[in-house]
Amino acid sequence: MNEVASKSTAAARSSAQIRMDSLRNLLKVSEFVIFIVVIVLLIGGALINPRIMGVENLKIITRDTAILAIAAIGVAFPIITAGIDLSIGSIVGLGGVLSAFFIMNWGMPIFPSILLALLVGVVIGWIHGLFVTRLNMHGFLITLVTLGVARGGILVITNGIPITGLPDEYTYLGQGYLFGLIPIPVILCVVVAIFAHYLLRYTYIGRQIYAVGGNIEATRLSGVNINARVVLCYVISVVCASLVGVIQAGRLSLGHPATGEGFELLAITACILGGLSLMGGQGTVPGILVGSALIGVLQNLMVMLNINPYWHKIVIGLVLLAAITFDYSRRKQN
Repeated sequence: MNEVASKSTAAARSSAQIRMDSLRNLLKVSEFVIFIVVIVLLIGGALINPRIMGVENLKIITRDTAILAIAAIGVAFPIITAGIDLSIGSIVGLGGVLSAFFIMNWGMPIFPSILLALLVGVVIGWIHGLFVTRLNMHGFLITLVTLGVARGGILVITNGIPITGLPDEYTYLGQGYLFGLIPIPVILCVVVAIFAHYLLRYTYIGRQIYAVGGNIEATRLSGVNINARVVLCYVISVVCASLVGVIQAGRLSLGHPATGEGFELLAITACILGGLSLMGGQGTVPGILVGSALIGVLQNLMVMLNINPYWHKIVIGLVLLAAITFDYSRRKQN
């Protein structure tokens, strides 16, 4: 009996220890911490300006967060492989301008124009991947080039003048609501997030993408087609940015040549806040969503609290610095 009681007590202690360890691990998870910060910011902001928690403002927050999250999920793929895509801000602008140009100047139907804009994104991402894999050029360099070339291409296409007159069916992508409550960009974000989460977590392709970022030489020796995985990641990044451009054009009801400027900073910051490492090999889609939510809430609060717009980029830059510092310190401890 004593032996049975002893085993029962040991099992209870073991179970309690497991629960305590699980709690400690939960508290260490950056996604959980960021989620708490988002809630605290919303509550704190609402105490100053109650309109922050109003239904209309919450719609704006979720819409803007969803748009950012789509771009962040896309750029996360190169980051997981220890690469980077700095072109997404210009690609956002290019995607919106191209789709608007195809509709208004070429008279194309809405769906084909959007599809063609996304196909242009596929080609650009494929080119990025080829430079990275075939010429061993770091993604930083080739995407930095595209950042400038794409923005110049936008100005050539538009002559610096916004493309206006987009049909209501197109603007519904950025302005519409499902059941009058859920912004359409949120629906699109959910679709992209589910696809990305499934690809990264439940397929061998996803495991290989993580492996490339974790140890590229070991992954190559194991027989993985590294070039194909890297090219795929850059294609996904550019396509997601192009989709954001299409949504933004719908939200603004025009293809504006300045759309997307500085968007790469926001998307990369959301990724790092969400637990991705610039060294590659780690990160999750739920984490990216939480990181995007923090950026979306921060931006909204700064507007609702009438903070000088000149301070907005400074605040986001400092948040990025804090996230990178945390990432490097975490890597150093490991």
